Amino acid sequence: FGSPSASYWNDHNYAVEPPSPYFSYVIPLEEVRPTEENEMKRFGFIGHLVQKMMACPLLNENFPKLQSQANFVELWAHNRPHASGHQMHFDSDDEGRGGIRNPIISTIIYITAEGATKKVKATGGPSLVTNQKLSDIRLASKGWMAHPKQKRLVAFDGRYLHGVVPGKGFQQGRRVTLMLAFWENIKIREGREPGSARPFPDNNLPEWAKHLVAPFNEDGDNYGSCVEAAPVKLDRIYETLDGKARKRGTGMPTYDEVFQGF
Repeated sequence: FGSPSASYWNDHNYAVEPPSPYFSYVIPLEEVRPTEENEMKRFGFIGHLVQKMMACPLLNENFPKLQSQANFVELWAHNRPHASGHQMHFDSDDEGRGGIRNPIISTIIYITAEGATKKVKATGGPSLVTNQKLSDIRLASKGWMAHPKQKRLVAFDGRYLHGVVPGKGFQQGRRVTLMLAFWENIKIREGREPGSARPFPDNNLPEWAKHLVAPFNEDGDNYGSCVEAAPVKLDRIYETLDGKARKRGTGMPTYDEVFQGF
């Protein structure tokens, strides 16, 4: 994922400006659970990663439905310049077409390389998660930001509005992230062209898929090295153009005026 010329991006005609259409892949969790017959051999590294996330004590403590209700994992990625953000949006099956269906839990894994020095942060701006759901009649009042850091995992309830704040100033490099959303139910959509919730390739694997399913062995769970970090808390999400707090009672903007449209 690290290089903008990697096969994953080329094979999907990925672009930032103008943005390429959304595309993702879905794997049924029963296919990556180790058994005496399968041992996750088909999915190699990505299967190992999914299982490690599902068994993570920190995730299960905060998201108990992950073990009890998740049946599918959807994965996609982004590779963006430092100053490129991502519009506020809700994760939804097929981008909300035919009704809004959110994942149990959405996660972000930062692949972005670390800064050259301690004073230079990793490329890209922070992820922002708010306390606003699509059914709310008021705008978000609070938010939480997580800055890019290599190997950092961000997890949040998939019902909440979120996005990416553009990186500040000028900095070389790319903001590279891998997203995995865990679903109780999601429709897998067949198709030759890149699109939402495609089945993960099975035969004649493209180069990027070969890398993801390559054999991977790791002794132990290594959860002892995981450190839970508190996000940056924001007590104000929306403000006027002159920097003042947006007054309550000024009305809720239509979805397409502010957020990603369906």
